[in-house]
Amino acid sequence: MAIFLLLVVAIVYAPQLLAFPYKQHVGTVTVYAERPIDPRIGSELARAEGLLRASPIYTGPLDRSLFLTDGGWRWRLLAIQSPGAFAFRRRFSSAIVFNRSDVGADRVTNGRAIGGTRTLSGVIAHETTHIMIANHLGEVRSAMLPTWQQEGYADHVARESSLTDAEAARLRNTDPAAPALVYYDARRRVAAALVAKRGSVDAFFAGG
Repeated sequence: MAIFLLLVVAIVYAPQLLAFPYKQHVGTVTVYAERPIDPRIGSELARAEGLLRASPIYTGPLDRSLFLTDGGWRWRLLAIQSPGAFAFRRRFSSAIVFNRSDVGADRVTNGRAIGGTRTLSGVIAHETTHIMIANHLGEVRSAMLPTWQQEGYADHVARESSLTDAEAARLRNTDPAAPALVYYDARRRVAAALVAKRGSVDAFFAGG
């Protein structure tokens, strides 16, 4: 049992143990993928970096490992607690795992009929923002932030939501508890809070 648990922990924090067949280094980022990596990954990483630079807590390019899946068994194994996510980053880790990814189209999908598509570059920026918050505040303090601050600020930096205004209105009528609405509302709440804090991210995280 102990060996099994050690294996599970190893895979959780080192997804490359699942033998992703393709690997590419782009600056400080290592990309692992289930299929040949489209050369456009470079421009998408550059776009994500441009979004990140606009944040006051940006301190420079971060060493990260990105794992692009096809939403198949690797994703299901790694994302067992959040299979409907676009991507996730575990605490104390610089590895980011993505759901069904299409580099050529700059797209990540999660299978939802409404709010099921985002740009890959935007999701890279979103998940990297979680790393920046952890680096800025510390992992423990960042974990204690309310969801709306964590996810709303990450979407604020990424400058996108999975929902259009029309889709959000429709979803609010048909499924008001939809996870996509949590992110949609959080992004707008963060934008208003930052205006109230005169753009101070430290004041925002200190007082919400």
